[in-house]
Amino acid sequence: MSGDKGVKVLNRRTFYKGDVIFHEGDEGAVAYVLQQGRVRITRKTDSGEQATLGFVEEGGVFGEMALIDKSPRMASAIADGAVVCIAIPEETVRAKLKASDPVLRTLIVMLIRMIRTMADQTTLPPDDLKALAAAAEAEAHAAAVAAEKGQTS
Repeated sequence: MSGDKGVKVLNRRTFYKGDVIFHEGDEGAVAYVLQQGRVRITRKTDSGEQATLGFVEEGGVFGEMALIDKSPRMASAIADGAVVCIAIPEETVRAKLKASDPVLRTLIVMLIRMIRTMADQTTLPPDDLKALAAAAEAEAHAAAVAAEKGQTS
């Protein structure tokens, strides 16, 4: 069916370990659905060091809050390895939100405000970069040993 206007192409994006998908403080133009890999969500501490808020696993959504409440990104998203995401443009998110029930829209905005407030009030310890590097090295070693034995994880 050549020329079918009803077909939409998914915008897949690939990132590699350490790639910054977006920075804390950026304006949001895209939300992401994580198809493959894991994404680390980080935030700067009061002293300017990086602290991990958590991880987004496969099937998770991230980057949506800035699109819904039009606020700057509250955290950075960093690929924790090879990552494949589907990028969802702001216009799509806004159109879906506009078409939703007004009560549901209000609840979503209120939840986002609550999450932002809680994140602002939570003191996180800075990431222990040596421990993170050691864990990554141990993970890589375990994967290499498994590959030598013909095992897959």
